[in-house]
Order: sequence, then C-alpha cells, then structure tokens
Amino acid sequence: MADPSPTIGALMVGGIVGATLYGLTCSQGFMYYNRGVKDSNLMRGFVLALWLVDSLNVILMGHMLYYTFITRYGDPSVFSTPLWSLVAMVLSTAIVSFMVRGMYIKGIWHLSHEHPIITGVLALLSLFDFVCGIALSVKGFRVSEGELADLKVYLYLNFASAVLADGAVAGTLFNLLRGARTGNARTDTALGRLMLYTVNTGLLTVADAGVALITFAIMPDNFVFLTPFMVLSHFYTNALFASLNSRTLIKSSDHVVSVNLSNVSPPRFPGSSTSTSSPHNGQQLQIPIQTVVQTRVDGSGSDNEDLKSQYSLAKAL
Repeated sequence: MADPSPTIGALMVGGIVGATLYGLTCSQGFMYYNRGVKDSNLMRGFVLALWLVDSLNVILMGHMLYYTFITRYGDPSVFSTPLWSLVAMVLSTAIVSFMVRGMYIKGIWHLSHEHPIITGVLALLSLFDFVCGIALSVKGFRVSEGELADLKVYLYLNFASAVLADGAVAGTLFNLLRGARTGNARTDTALGRLMLYTVNTGLLTVADAGVALITFAIMPDNFVFLTPFMVLSHFYTNALFASLNSRTLIKSSDHVVSVNLSNVSPPRFPGSSTSTSSPHNGQQLQIPIQTVVQTRVDGSGSDNEDLKSQYSLAKAL
C-alpha cells in the first residue's frame, strides 16, 4: 500500500460516525422498551438480541481502532492483512442485516396477504447476502499477509447482494404500504408518515452499501470503503428500531374523561331542596371512553378487501 493516509482517515471517520449511530441505537432501544407497545416476549427478546449483536460490532470496531492507532502506531504493514476484529465485524454485520431483513420480510408477508412468491424471493435474496457475508468472513480469517487481492470477488458479492436485497425489500414495502389504505383519514395520514419513515430508513442501508461498493470499485488499493461499511450495522439496527417505535403513530388510544361531581348540579324535582349535600362532595369520577370503529360488510368485494387490508396491516405492525 503506497499511502496509508486514506485508510487511516477512513477508519477515523468510520469510528466516529459508527459510535454516534450506536448512541442513537441505544436511544431507540430505550424508547422501544418504554413506549408502552405491548409486544410479545419473543419480539422483545429479538430486539434485545439485535442490540447485543450491534453492541458486539462496536466492541470489535473499538479493538480494531485501538490496535491500528495505538498498538501498531506508525506501522504501515498493519494494513497488509485484515485484522481478526475487522473480519469478525463482517460476520456480525451479516447477522444484523439478516435479522433486520427477516423482520421486514415478516411484515411484507402479512401486508401481501401471505403471498409466497413475493416473500420467497425476498427471503432468498436476504439469505444469499447472508451467505456472502459468511463466505467473506471465512475467507478473511484464512487470508495470509499480502493476499488481500483474493478478497475482491467476495467483497463485490457481499456489497452487491446487500444493495440488491435492501433495494428489493424497501421497494416492496413501499408499494405494499401505499396500497394498505384503510379509508380513515387520520389512519391514512399516520400510515403515510409510517411509510415515509420506514422506506427512508430502509433506503439509507441501500445507499450506504452502494457507497461501499462504489468506493471499493474506484479505490481497491486502500480501505476507504471501510467508512460506509463500519456504520452499516448501525444503519440496519436504527432502521428497524425506528420502524418499531413509529408504530405508535397509528395505534388507537383510550381516553379518560374526568368529571368533578362537586361542579355538577343535581336535577331538581318538585319538592326537592336547592341545597343538596353529598358525602362524595369534591370527588372525581373517571369515566373511560373507548372509540369503537364498526365496519359493516355487505358481502361486496370492495368491503371485503378493505377489511382484509386493515387486518393485514394490523398483523404487520
């Protein structure tokens, strides 16, 4: 490697941005567990497992930066072979991306009314990217000093498969959410926000993987592509956590109306006194009021489809 400066700068930028995004991940995770959404224990455990894998990614990144800038300070040969923590980051990123896409594909399964072809193709694309990540990790652990050129094919496959899988998932999710209109203005407005939020965060992973692919293709002799790669795992985690937290936009809530009995005048009947004392004077009565939406299905195809879309949307969320 002729000039290590681009690689050093890429590692520094990637480390700073990655640590910042991990802070957002922790904030999103805290919001998820305190937002009040009653998910199953399996789902909450899944979120915790995803956060742990993403935390492992940060630990590996810290080891790589410490070893490069402190332990082997000023030694350009440190870039002649991939460090084990960097290779482990490839594996952890592959696991995170596979888990996040799995959750999105689960939502697509319900939104598409359990369409086997759509979800099957997306699952195969996600599985292919996961296999490419594993293959790159295995090859990275076995590569010897000065044999970095042997990783080019694996890197191309890994980045290209990530762009293809993320783009397919984001595009499919956008089309399905756009067609999941319920007819209720308030719900459709919130659904539009959710669609915009989910797709935009999903497109971030596509853009990040695309930048990694382009920078590696343009500058294959240095590690500039590590900047977008080091933050890719955190983009995936933040995208999913943000989507989970945004579900409260379309959740219905119960309202409680407080009525102060001391301010309520009793009805006056003939012969009743105008000054009425009550042992409950000053006490407040809380009356829970629930909004109930009734849907009348008259057997027509449009009503059935609307009801089916609302059910699928609820299952997906």
